[in-house]
Amino acid sequence: MQQRTAPRAAHLVLPGDRPPWTDTGLTVRRGERVTLLGSGRIRWSTGDGAGARHHLWGRVPGGSVFGCARDTTTVVADRSGPLQLCVHLGRWTDANGGVVAGSAHYGRDRGALHVTVLIWPATTDPVVGLAGLPSGAADPVLVAAEQARLRDPVVPPGGGRHGLALGPDEVFRHTHSEGRAAIEVRCDDAAAALERDVDVGLLPGTRLEWSWRVQQLPGSGPENVLAGHDHLGITAGFGTGHELSWFWSTVLDPDDDAFRCPVPGWSPLTHVPVRRGPAGLGRWRRESRDLWVDHDTLIGPPPARVRTVGLLVVSHFGHGTAAATFRDIALRGPDGRVTAL
Repeated sequence: MQQRTAPRAAHLVLPGDRPPWTDTGLTVRRGERVTLLGSGRIRWSTGDGAGARHHLWGRVPGGSVFGCARDTTTVVADRSGPLQLCVHLGRWTDANGGVVAGSAHYGRDRGALHVTVLIWPATTDPVVGLAGLPSGAADPVLVAAEQARLRDPVVPPGGGRHGLALGPDEVFRHTHSEGRAAIEVRCDDAAAALERDVDVGLLPGTRLEWSWRVQQLPGSGPENVLAGHDHLGITAGFGTGHELSWFWSTVLDPDDDAFRCPVPGWSPLTHVPVRRGPAGLGRWRRESRDLWVDHDTLIGPPPARVRTVGLLVVSHFGHGTAAATFRDIALRGPDGRVTAL
């Protein structure tokens, strides 16, 4: 018997001012593979915008939300039920798709995403199915892009997870540098976070250490204003809602120009420049920060524990590219050294 390759399909337009969630009209079964092909742009009230890789998310109610790896993605449904899509604005309150402030973020932004949804039969490899789509079934550029992505998948770093707020953009790759495991960062007009849970006592002298080789900074700064907030760095969270982020700035003075995040809804994140300008780009640099001192100085009395360590990169405000490699990320305290990423 010839295998059936035709997917169940839907085409949707998701306006930027429509609160989540929108039913696709398709029902998916757990384990089925779903391909999203997105185009268009959401125009922010601040005057710029981003496309599907930043704003397009999906879910089956009760399951985990999933974002686009690029402007296209293919995922495995984690449960059975109606498939829904969302133009995500603001921040998630949980992994199931609750949005901070409900629909209050919607209404200010314009534009739309145009999305083709394909649900593949169990017997169909999506790469083969995409190649067999009839003319006019989907944008051929997006089809080719997803085929290429599936044929050459990014190998993610082990031990970390993508930050829920920004989704699974394929920015972080496992690699090796001088015989040691490392994380390669390549961020083209996107935003991404990689984080890992830790549980380390925060005492005077507890330090975050890392090495990085930054080839290209994502923007031209200054990073403390929304329009220039493209940056690349490392973060620590404390389970209190507050986070610290240390980054390589284009123009801001190290330490002196620390600031709260200018992105609406992200103000509990405090950014600290540790290097400035092009000097040292392309060469390995070793950093060490006293977490107790930085928290006490920039946020207030430190809590008892460090709960997360991660990487954060943003390049979509100026539509630029960030390129770097990180290795030897660790926390060092009274109990010794703990590998963080």
